[in-house]
Amino acid sequence: MKPLRLFSLACIALVIFACTKKSSETEYYPISNQGIQGKLQTMVNKLMADYKAKYPGYPGGLALKVISKSGSWFVSSGMDQGTTSQVHFRAASNTKTFTSTAILLLAQQGKLNLDAKISDTIPGTILTYVPMDGAYAIPFRDKITIRQLLQHKAGVFDVSNNIIPDTVSAQVPYKGQDYIGWVEASDPTHTFTFDEMVGVDAICRLFFSQPGKGYHYSNTGYSILGKIIERVSGQTYQNFIMNQIIIPMNLTQSTMPVEGTDQQLPSPFAKGFYYYPDIKECTLSNISANVAEGNLITTPDDLSRFLRLLLRGEGVLNTYTVNSIMLAPLIPPDTVVTYTCGIMYTRNLGYGHNGAHEGYLSRMVSDPETDFTAVVFTNGWNMSTGNMNGIIEQLTLLLDESCYKAKNIVLPYAFP
Repeated sequence: MKPLRLFSLACIALVIFACTKKSSETEYYPISNQGIQGKLQTMVNKLMADYKAKYPGYPGGLALKVISKSGSWFVSSGMDQGTTSQVHFRAASNTKTFTSTAILLLAQQGKLNLDAKISDTIPGTILTYVPMDGAYAIPFRDKITIRQLLQHKAGVFDVSNNIIPDTVSAQVPYKGQDYIGWVEASDPTHTFTFDEMVGVDAICRLFFSQPGKGYHYSNTGYSILGKIIERVSGQTYQNFIMNQIIIPMNLTQSTMPVEGTDQQLPSPFAKGFYYYPDIKECTLSNISANVAEGNLITTPDDLSRFLRLLLRGEGVLNTYTVNSIMLAPLIPPDTVVTYTCGIMYTRNLGYGHNGAHEGYLSRMVSDPETDFTAVVFTNGWNMSTGNMNGIIEQLTLLLDESCYKAKNIVLPYAFP
């Protein structure tokens, strides 16, 4: 089995939420904030109890942060004693919403054109959006647009989530292997770079499809966006995200590690576990291969604040950029789940993203219309089934179920 480190469940959710649910436990009366806290705690306790009854050896817990116009609440079950909403965890592909926000901020400032080809020249400069060198000589480079990268419609082969085919003509030593695992086998603290990750596609001539011909989730596509942010802004990806998003939005407990040696989480943190067939702690991790698409370390407080303010037009993007660019393709009334600029829409829940890094599985969602925001994570991967079914079940039975039930508790008229 291919080593699994980090991937998004967006593509899985596109299938799962083709049949969205309406709660059968709606309570049509107002309750106090204290009553909401108690109901949320009872709810997560039951979800974890039911789950652990099925998987007695599961080492993880469940943490949930909820914000609405009437208050905010944090509850957890099965986590270390004293866990609060300031507990750090790896948010994995939720990072993509930050990268998307950075790209849209640069567009809002007139510094880039979303529909420009990545080989085009940056406005007001002689630089192209990506270097015109061998590392970025990927298939169809002259046809790929920035917007297509944001929406996973550029057809860029995903190096971090796929085995390099053993049929590639390039004479490379990692044919038929997981590239990241191949590198880390000899150098566990190797610092991966955008140039390196994208360069694998260029050397091996790999792609999913021609640009605009379909949806293919690609972490490597977001690596290209990270490079574009650096070339347009003149700053490193890490510095731009910190200076233009994290600090202005007062996300005081969020970081974006980029070095292969930076593998620890800030305290306090939830330990991450891998369950297959035995329990393995996997808190420490070289996240440098996932910069711009999965390297965010954050807390429930910070991540819920970020998403709620962002989608209300109260963050770094104005309401026009949010509603007319970031969310516009998600508006049709028959929409079930659709992915656009770093955002996924789920009917009856709202807009957000999810993420999975070995040991951590998370979900963030916000519904600006009802002012409901939730961030939930579990600090374990259940691979005891020997395949991805365990992860899919965690997504449905723990993460999404807790969001549906939480919305039903906080907003009793959410599901008429």
